[in-house]
Amino acid sequence: MHINISTLLDVAIGLIFIFFVFSIFVSGIVELINSLIEQRAKLLRIALDKLLGQALANDFFDHQLTKIKQQRFAGFLKPINYLSAESFSTVLIDLLTRSAGPVPSGLKPTEATFDRIKQFSSQPDAEKFKTVIDLIEPILAKSNNFQMFKSELEKWYNGYMEQVSGWFKRYAQGVVWGVSIAVTLVLNVDTIHLTNQLFNDNGLRDRLVEAAVKTTSDGGASFKKDAAFVSHLARYDSSLVKKDSLDSRKIQIKPSLTSADSLVVQAVYVDFVKSRVADLKLPVGWVLTGKQGPWLPGQDHLVALLGWVLTVAALSFGAPFWFDLLLKLVNIRNTARRPTGNANSTK
Repeated sequence: MHINISTLLDVAIGLIFIFFVFSIFVSGIVELINSLIEQRAKLLRIALDKLLGQALANDFFDHQLTKIKQQRFAGFLKPINYLSAESFSTVLIDLLTRSAGPVPSGLKPTEATFDRIKQFSSQPDAEKFKTVIDLIEPILAKSNNFQMFKSELEKWYNGYMEQVSGWFKRYAQGVVWGVSIAVTLVLNVDTIHLTNQLFNDNGLRDRLVEAAVKTTSDGGASFKKDAAFVSHLARYDSSLVKKDSLDSRKIQIKPSLTSADSLVVQAVYVDFVKSRVADLKLPVGWVLTGKQGPWLPGQDHLVALLGWVLTVAALSFGAPFWFDLLLKLVNIRNTARRPTGNANSTK
């Protein structure tokens, strides 16, 4: 087989498109897992238990302004997984002022609130709230009034939540690796075998390049921007989509979905990606019949382990990384194949 730059570019596009498709498949499963086990909500609860102490954290989550943010799903209240700095400060200040005794007379509401918070550490039950007292005392020391205290408290909370986001990212990355390993082994996605097939199978290579070009033109870096998926979702359940505000001929996924609807969208997306993989007729999977055993035709089982390792590593980068790289290569390919202008056409 004659190999030229054009062939190498098409092989690279085909392989990167495969990584992209399986990466969005992995991300769909990961999002579904995270939605089902509510890990964000669990980490938020752990963080506030650590920040406020368990006793006050229980009162915090039982507060009406916190409970009202919970959503009902399948007859159960789902725990909240996000709390803004303003919501945090409002609820915490209300809990502190309730426990600080009667309102001093002759003070404005904000001044009264600030004065009660400053006197909080001298209350009889202050030991119960020792953790939060240790938090607010340094903030009180540099605050001249209530608004300054509230602003500094919210600023500190935002910094703390960035740390909690780091906890979730480390957890999520572990889930991505676990799902990537499972998908690679269950579907037998061998990078080395795929590369060999792309070099030797012109039909497979052309099919993948065509799909890659179409995907980049649709802007499908995520399922919300994937025009093909949005159309598929509209056929599945039209109540999950709406007309684009800028172009009534286009549709988009509704920006604010309930937890139940979000789970439906994610499940439909995983199924959609599975059908997309099947339509591409990729050389992946296991052979359950025949003399060769479970291995694909032409697959070297001694080299397969390395191919699986390469696939898992590639999928861990995530779909946005592969989409950006795919877009660059497709643009290079289109530029290289663009015919030069006819200099005589203007004469």
